[in-house]
Amino acid sequence: MANRYELAYIYARVCGAAARTWNASRIAELAHGGKAGDAWRAVFNEAPPSLPANVLVDEAERKAIRSAFSEYQELLNHLSGEEPFFEALRRKAEFARVKRVILAVHTNEPKCPESDDPSLKPGFNAAAYPDIAKMFAGGHYSWIKKEDADSFAATENRLDIQYYQELWQALQTIKPVRRGAVEELVGLDIELQNVLWALRLSRYYGMNAEKIKPLLVDIEGRDFISAALACVDKRPDKRDEWSGWKYEFLIGGDEQESGWLLDVRNVELEARRYIYRRLKKALHLHPFSYTPLYCYFKLKEFETVTVLSLFEGISLGAPVEEITRLAPSSGGAV
Repeated sequence: MANRYELAYIYARVCGAAARTWNASRIAELAHGGKAGDAWRAVFNEAPPSLPANVLVDEAERKAIRSAFSEYQELLNHLSGEEPFFEALRRKAEFARVKRVILAVHTNEPKCPESDDPSLKPGFNAAAYPDIAKMFAGGHYSWIKKEDADSFAATENRLDIQYYQELWQALQTIKPVRRGAVEELVGLDIELQNVLWALRLSRYYGMNAEKIKPLLVDIEGRDFISAALACVDKRPDKRDEWSGWKYEFLIGGDEQESGWLLDVRNVELEARRYIYRRLKKALHLHPFSYTPLYCYFKLKEFETVTVLSLFEGISLGAPVEEITRLAPSSGGAV
């Protein structure tokens, strides 16, 4: 377990990195220029490679994600011992890779998608690609079979559930004195993910609570599901039905607004901003715990999504206001 000196050093490093996080004003400044090459120079502090615009966007995505994981690993290297929680947290990159691998098999891609976090010990045999049975047999994802490539949505959902359940289990191995706000923040992330999944499934696919419940992240001994199920039967065009719901502040509008209609995409953006602000606040409240390390990981995640939105927005010629809106620091509900 890390000592106070190590944690104080990491906290100082995290504070410096957090101060450089990409925000709405920086994104807007680059979006106004409308050139992917200029965005590359600003984000990566180097000249862009000579690639077509669409290929440059793909390369920016890979570089941003890998840089984020690499920077996070550099911080973890300052810990004197290993914590299962941080390996479980970093494994998010591999879960994303597994999804890409299954999709690649389904679409007959010739090469196995690469890892975005090469320093993490692999949980499956990528050398056996495209043989799903051999790739995942006896490994971290041994439940995945050949037929799972044909039911991608169900497989993706199960992988998401596995990630959060393993993350919560690993969290319990951290001594309480070092947890700080980590348990609270991870719980919030799980609960809001459940809320967003439930909203999408009910709004876009007409699924009821009975069908949605098995698709949510269920943590034994904790209730991260009730808030999600509570919104399933509420009508998307009746604002007053949402009064008193736990996350009402994310949906906007008021009871008297005529023509109101629930915007699931906007709820997702507001949820991101809410978590972002909670992370920024918690980072400074628990400096001698693992909270800054967790917050840094999540803030880098937000930063990466924001930067990728910049590149994609520029390549598509999207309005500056739309690109900026995707930045978690651009405002939103309190």
